[in-house]
Amino acid sequence: MRQTLSVAICVIVSLALAALGTRYVHPHWLLATLYSLQLHVAAGCVVAMLAALAIKRHFLIWLLFSATLLFAGHAILMNREFAAPATAADASSPTFRLLSFNILSDNYENGEDIARAILSTDADLVNIMEAAPLRVHLDELARVYPYRIGCGILIQICDQMMLSKVPIETPTVRTLSDIFPDRFILAKVTLAGRTVNFAGIHTTKPYFDSFHSLELTRAALAIAETTGPLLLSGDFNASSLAPNMRRFLRVTELRTGEWEPATWPIKAGRFGVPIDHIYVRAPLKIKSLKRLADAHGSNHYGLVAEIAITGSGQ
Repeated sequence: MRQTLSVAICVIVSLALAALGTRYVHPHWLLATLYSLQLHVAAGCVVAMLAALAIKRHFLIWLLFSATLLFAGHAILMNREFAAPATAADASSPTFRLLSFNILSDNYENGEDIARAILSTDADLVNIMEAAPLRVHLDELARVYPYRIGCGILIQICDQMMLSKVPIETPTVRTLSDIFPDRFILAKVTLAGRTVNFAGIHTTKPYFDSFHSLELTRAALAIAETTGPLLLSGDFNASSLAPNMRRFLRVTELRTGEWEPATWPIKAGRFGVPIDHIYVRAPLKIKSLKRLADAHGSNHYGLVAEIAITGSGQ
């Protein structure tokens, strides 16, 4: 019985690692969600193999246990690859604040609460996804954020929306695929005397064929047309571990903060997956990145970042 249980654990772990391993050979969209969960899956495999070793110790079990550690360790290293947070040398750099939040399109009963939460963050820039619940609160928000894209301005529907305390210049709206329209906004804002490219995005889910990769490619092409500081935030429906996300970050030269907080699912709390992101391009650096304490009825946590405009790249 003990040997049968040990063998069963090893078979299940082997299958999980084999599925994860396809990312290193030929990633496939069918396994895209699994790639985003590599750290979680690998950590689960480590625990399973510890149980297998407690039941029976064998050379092959030790070998499989080592493989699980390699997968988990590589996931941690991949998370660190694109981290470029502000350092002590950047302490005197001017900063601004950004809120990025997918509030959930049918979350009407919490619309007023969300509007108040937005105002309480004192963010200079706001990127909202699935913004329909805020339609009736636009006048209230406009007292603090007089500049807006979305909900009747450039985008007729209340879905992707950008709010700003400072003028939004040369805004453009793009449809990244045939799944959802107008879910990429790119504009310029001037903060602390610097012109910053400000972009908001909401990609489709990665298991909808290859649309997710297509949308990232089109977003990367739009970003390539810009020069200077760039800030991109939104709901990517994938973690930075996914192969297409890593390719996107590499091509665009975007970077993350020290550590990305988990934003989904909210029931998992800090053990969830960071599928909502705030990325920056030099000379911007993320000084702090935190999630909102309350999801306010959404199925995502919002993110608030303090971003430094450093002297590099000027």
